[in-house]
Amino acid sequence: MTEPVANFPTSTLFSSLLEQSRKLRQGQDSGELPPIQLGLSEIERRAKELRRAPGGQRQTDARAHYLLAAGGINTDEVLRDLDSIDFHHAYEPSSLRADTDLDTYLRNRKEQNVMSSIEDGMRRTGRDFDAFVAKNVTMEWEAQKQRIFEHFGLAPRSAVAAGGSPADLRASGFGGGLSAFGASSFGRSRLNSSFGPGRGLQTSVWSKTTLGNSVLGRSTSAAASSGHQGTLFGDIDPGRQLELSRQVQVRQQHYTLAIRRMNEVRLESGNAARGVFPVMKTFGDITGKSGTDLLTVQLHDSWMLLSYITGESEVHDANPFSGPRERGFVKDYVIDTASDSQEASRIRKHVQRGSRRFLEKQYRDVVESAIAENPQIAKVGGIPSVFHKFRGYINIKLATNKDIPEWDIKNFDFVADIPCWALIFYLIRAGYLEEADEFVRQNQQSFQKLDRSFPTYLHAYCSAGDERRLPRNLLDRIQAEYNNRVKHSEDTKDIFKPAVYKIIGRCELAKRSVPTVMPTAEDWMWLQLVLAREIDRSTDPAHEVFTMQDLQKGVIQFGAKHFGTKGSNVGLYFQMLLMSGLFEDAVHYLYSFQFVDGVHFAIALSYYGLLRPTANPAKADTDLLTLGPKGEKQINFPRLIGYYTRDFRTPNAEEAVDYLCLICLNGDLPSPAGDQHLTICHDALRELVLETREFTKLLGDVHADGTRQKGAIERRMKLIKLDDQREYLRTITEQAAGQANDDGRASDAILLYHLAEDFETVVEIINKSLSDSIASEDVMLDFSHQAGTSALPNADSSLTSVDDPVQLAKRMLGMCANDAAIYSKISIRSREAAEVLLSIAEAKKRYREGKWELCLQIIQDVDVIPIEKDADVGSIRRRAQNFGTLHDTVASNVGILLKMTVECCSRLSAELRDSMYADASRSQKLIELKTRAKNVMIYAGMIQYKLPAHVYEFINSRDMTEGF
Repeated sequence: MTEPVANFPTSTLFSSLLEQSRKLRQGQDSGELPPIQLGLSEIERRAKELRRAPGGQRQTDARAHYLLAAGGINTDEVLRDLDSIDFHHAYEPSSLRADTDLDTYLRNRKEQNVMSSIEDGMRRTGRDFDAFVAKNVTMEWEAQKQRIFEHFGLAPRSAVAAGGSPADLRASGFGGGLSAFGASSFGRSRLNSSFGPGRGLQTSVWSKTTLGNSVLGRSTSAAASSGHQGTLFGDIDPGRQLELSRQVQVRQQHYTLAIRRMNEVRLESGNAARGVFPVMKTFGDITGKSGTDLLTVQLHDSWMLLSYITGESEVHDANPFSGPRERGFVKDYVIDTASDSQEASRIRKHVQRGSRRFLEKQYRDVVESAIAENPQIAKVGGIPSVFHKFRGYINIKLATNKDIPEWDIKNFDFVADIPCWALIFYLIRAGYLEEADEFVRQNQQSFQKLDRSFPTYLHAYCSAGDERRLPRNLLDRIQAEYNNRVKHSEDTKDIFKPAVYKIIGRCELAKRSVPTVMPTAEDWMWLQLVLAREIDRSTDPAHEVFTMQDLQKGVIQFGAKHFGTKGSNVGLYFQMLLMSGLFEDAVHYLYSFQFVDGVHFAIALSYYGLLRPTANPAKADTDLLTLGPKGEKQINFPRLIGYYTRDFRTPNAEEAVDYLCLICLNGDLPSPAGDQHLTICHDALRELVLETREFTKLLGDVHADGTRQKGAIERRMKLIKLDDQREYLRTITEQAAGQANDDGRASDAILLYHLAEDFETVVEIINKSLSDSIASEDVMLDFSHQAGTSALPNADSSLTSVDDPVQLAKRMLGMCANDAAIYSKISIRSREAAEVLLSIAEAKKRYREGKWELCLQIIQDVDVIPIEKDADVGSIRRRAQNFGTLHDTVASNVGILLKMTVECCSRLSAELRDSMYADASRSQKLIELKTRAKNVMIYAGMIQYKLPAHVYEFINSRDMTEGF
C-alpha cells in the first residue's frame, strides 16, 4: 500500500486529492438548494465550536510518525507542501445541514450589514467633521490671531512674496541692438532683483469650459477640483494661488474698503460717469504700506507709474477735483482701436510721456538718495541747487567707478571743472532739460571749443516740449556729425558724449542701447521711450522709424520667459508692459502669479478706460485674454471679477456687490458690447442674491411699522445704469422669493414678495405657514403645555427676525390693513382664510392652557364646524356639503377643530360630574355638551373620507371612554 505513494512526489499526491475533492463536490451539489457563502466571522465561529467539541482535541501518537516514516513519507516535507497549497479557490465539503442553516446565515448577514452601516456612517461623519474644522476653525483662528495683533498694537510678520539678491539682467536688445540690463546703479532698484524661487510662471493659466446659463461661478474654491463646468465666470482657474500670504490678505482687505469708498464717491458726485477718485494713488498707498519686499515695492512703483500715465500725479491736494475723470481715455483707447488713427496715436504719446516722466522722477529720487548716503563724497553744501546736486552725484559716480577704465578722469571733457557731457546726460536723464540748456548757455564759449554746433542742437531739443523733436535740418546735421566723428570717438574718449548725441539726434536707431553709461533696465527703458516717435512710415526715412508700436512688439518678443527664471524678477516685465502701453498683457501676466493685485490693476485701468474689455464676454469661454476683430488684445473683465468674488460672495455679499457693480464701467461702450456688459452685471447681481440668500442685505427689509429699508443693490442703482429700476428689482426679488419659498423659508419669502409688491402671494404664504404651524403637532398629546407669551417685536425690528408664524401673520396682516392700497390688492377669500386660521391658532392656544370654555367659544365663533347646541341634522348636512368650498389651508385643520371640540366637551363633562353641587343647570349643561359632541360626530361621519383616520379613532375613543 505504501509503494505507490513512495513512487510519486508528495505535492502531486495532494494535488490529485484536491482535484478528486472538487469532482466529489460537483456530484453532491444539489440544484434545488443554493449554496450559502459563509463570511469570515461565521467561519471563525464554527472553528471555535469545533475546537470546543469533545472530538476537537486529539492526542498526538508518536507511533504514527514512525509508521509514516517506514512507508517512505517525510512528515516535515508533507506539512510544508500542505502549507504551500492555495485552498482559497477550493470548495467546502458539501453539508446540507451546514449550508442550509438559513436562520444562522440570515442572522449573521444582518449583523454584518448593521456593522457595515455603522462603520460607513462613522467614516462619513468623521470626514464631514474634518472638513468642517479645516474650513471654519482655521479661518476663525486666523481672524482671532489678527484681532490679538491689533489689540496689542503689533503688526503681524508679513510673508515675503518675493526675494533674492540683485542680479544682472544681460540679454540681447530689441530691434537688433545690444541691451544693457546690467547691475543697477539705483539705490534700491525695483527692476534688478531676483524673484524668489519656486514662483515660475505657468504657460497656460486658463482651461476651456462649456458655457451655460449661470453667470456667477460657485463660491467655493473647491469648484475647480470638482470638475463643474457651465458658468460664465467659470470655476476652473489654475492661475490662482490656493493660499494667500498674510501680507496679501491685509492688502486685499484694504483694497475692498477702497473699492467701497470709490463707489460712494461715484454715487455722491451726482453723475457716476464723471466722478473723480484718485484710484491709482489710493491703491498705491495701500500697496506701499503693506510691505517692503521686492515685489511689493515694484507693485507700488507700478501704481505710481500709472498715476503719471493717467495724470493723477499732477493733482494737488488744494484742488482734488482737477484730476482725470472716470472713463476719460475710453474713446481714444477702447472705442477707437485702429492703430493708424489719430486717437490711437494720441493715447500712445500719452503713455510714452507719462512713462518717461515716471522714470525721470524715479531717477531724481535715486540721485537724492545717493547724495544723502554719501554726503562727504558729494560735497554739495547746505541747500544745493539742481546744478550742485548733480555735480555731487557725478563725484559719487567717479568715486565708485574709479576702477573701470572708461571712467578714467583723463577721458572726460571738463567745462568749469565739471565733466560737462556727464552733467548734461544726467540732467537730461532726470528730466531737467531747462537746467541742461542753461548750463550750456552759461558756458557757451567753452562748448564752442568742444563742439561748435552742440549748443544749437541742445537748445532746439529742449525747446521742443514733450515732442523733443529737432527740425529736419538740425536732425540731418547732428546725425551726420555722430556718424562721422562722435560715433568713432575721434575727437574725445568721453563715454557720455555719444550717449548725449544719440538721445538728442535719435542717432543709430539700430542700436538703441548705451551700456557703458546706462547699465540698468530703467535706463534702457527710458532710452526706448525717448527714442520712440509717432511718425508717418510712408514718408519718413526707414532708418528713423521706431515707434511705440515697435517697442511693444519688442517687449512681447522678449517675453516673460526671461523674467520668470532663476536670477531675474517678474516685477520688471510687468512694469515694462505697462510702460509700453500693453495694459491687457500686463494684467494677464500679473494675474498669473499675484491675482489679488492683478484684479485691482484691471479695475483701476478700467476706471479710466485704459483696458479693452472682451467684446462678447458671454462667448469667450474661460479665457481672460482674448483677441478683438482687429487683432487687439482684450481682457474678459466680467470673468475676472467673477473669479475674484467667488471666494467671499457668501460671507461678504455686500462687498461682492461693490465689485460686481464695476462690470458696468464698460456699459458706456457702443452697442452691443456695452449692453452685454450691463446685462452680465445685472444677471450677476441677480444670481448673487439667489446664491447667498442674503435677502435683507442685498434687496432690503421691511420694519414692523411698515417702513422700507433699501438693500445694497438698490443703494447702488446709479452705478449699474438701469433704465427700469423698479422692474429689475421686482424681477430679481420675485425670483429670490420663489427660491426662498421652495426652501421653506417662510419669513424670507414673505419679506421678498412684500418688496416685490405681490401682496396676494404674501397672504397665501402666511396662510400656508399658519396652517402648517397649527397642524404641526397633535394638540391632544400636548394639552397640558402652557404656551409662553412671546414678546411682540418692536417697530424697528425686521420681518425676518420673527420666527413665530402667528406673530408674523399678525404683523403682516396689520400692515396690510393699515394701507388701503395694499389691502385692496388682496382677495377677500385669502383675507378671510387668514382671519380663520388666526382664530384657530388662538383656540389652540386656549386649549393648551386648559381653558375649555373659551376654546369652545372661539371654535363656535369661527363657524367652520357645527357645534351649536340647537343644530339639526339638516344644517349639519349642509355644513358637510360645503366642506369642499373651504379654503385649503382651513380644510386641512378641520380635524384638529373636531378633536379639540370633543376633548373640551369631555373635559367639561368630567368636571361637572365630579362637582359637589348637583342642580338643574348642571344637568342642562351636560346635555348641551353631549349635544355638541354628538353634532361633531355626525359631521365627521358625513365627511368620513375627507379626514385622516386618526381623527375618527380619537373621536370614537372619547365617545366610548367618557360616556357622554
